[in-house]
Amino acid sequence: MDSPFVFSREVINELFVGRKDELSWLSSNLANKENTVLIAPPGYGKKSLVRSAFIQAAKHAELKWCTCNLFNIRDAYSFYTLLAHELFSAACATGDEWIAMADHLLPLARPHIEINEKRTNAPLQIIFDRQRLLEFADEILQLPEKIALLQNTSFIVWINDFQEIARFDNTAAFQKRLIAQWKPQRNVGYLLCGSKINAMHDLFSEKQVFHKFGEQIPLEPVEEKALVDYIVKAFSKSGRVISKEFAEVICRTTSCYPFYTQQFAHLCWLNTKGFVIDSMIDAAAEDLLNYNDHFFRFLADDLSDSQINYLRAVIDGIDRFSSAEVLARYQLHSSANITRVRGALEKKEILTFPRNKPSFINPIFEYWLRKRYFEG
Repeated sequence: MDSPFVFSREVINELFVGRKDELSWLSSNLANKENTVLIAPPGYGKKSLVRSAFIQAAKHAELKWCTCNLFNIRDAYSFYTLLAHELFSAACATGDEWIAMADHLLPLARPHIEINEKRTNAPLQIIFDRQRLLEFADEILQLPEKIALLQNTSFIVWINDFQEIARFDNTAAFQKRLIAQWKPQRNVGYLLCGSKINAMHDLFSEKQVFHKFGEQIPLEPVEEKALVDYIVKAFSKSGRVISKEFAEVICRTTSCYPFYTQQFAHLCWLNTKGFVIDSMIDAAAEDLLNYNDHFFRFLADDLSDSQINYLRAVIDGIDRFSSAEVLARYQLHSSANITRVRGALEKKEILTFPRNKPSFINPIFEYWLRKRYFEG
């Protein structure tokens, strides 16, 4: 029997849990072509929310959409090429249509359309001369609006890992170019998603060109009651039993972080053929740490002594670091060093600082540090 708990891919329909308000909000924005920003760490359910919202929005509006994933995009040329390829894939069905559209909508960039039927995953490729593309990149940025007008439809451009544009050479000029071409568009909605929350908040902060480009929908942890109800019902439907109290333990251990909640519940489900008992919860908690141990070791190995000491202080409940006693106890040396450490941990997406208080982005990394690193 397949596990009812899914954590390795996005989910829709009956597997989508909670976030009814966010789902309604996002689907309305998509149907109305409102630019929208989603910021949340990996495994937080952004893709599941977006997929579900597209399904709802499509019931109320005629929409075409394309997806661009920037996780491996490091420069403007690669960005423009990817955007053009995904737009053509969404708008055209055949190689002839690709060629006709390129001739009609990209007369200055003049791409070559390569057709290779032996390449089953992507038989059509759009290829640009680098210098020419960078010179006439505005044609690419105008493509969504031009396609929408040409095909008498609305277009949604969904961009994942949007924070990666901050790493491009001369990113300030690149961002201004995007804004200049995207803001006037009326038949296109841009959905900009990012998994590095500190980098995304910087990108959309005041005095940055993307500030207020789109409506930001806050993604909090999934509400505990919805997750508890789902876990109890999922066990019951598969002929197994977990108490509400144990389901609450799962949710509180993971801080209702969707990926880890589903993973923890899955491990509990694997550990029983009948009723879940205390020892099964404890074993699943150990398995949860074991499954993620390699990744967390990699994170910890990349931290300096001062950064590790700062995290220990955070776990101990310290949120004021300026006293001589705290500096000495945790070997943090000076206030200037604390400022550097905070900045480094923000950049590494380990901590965030709501209301200037340190908070772990990944609750299971914090749990691993408590249980394995500092007590091991």
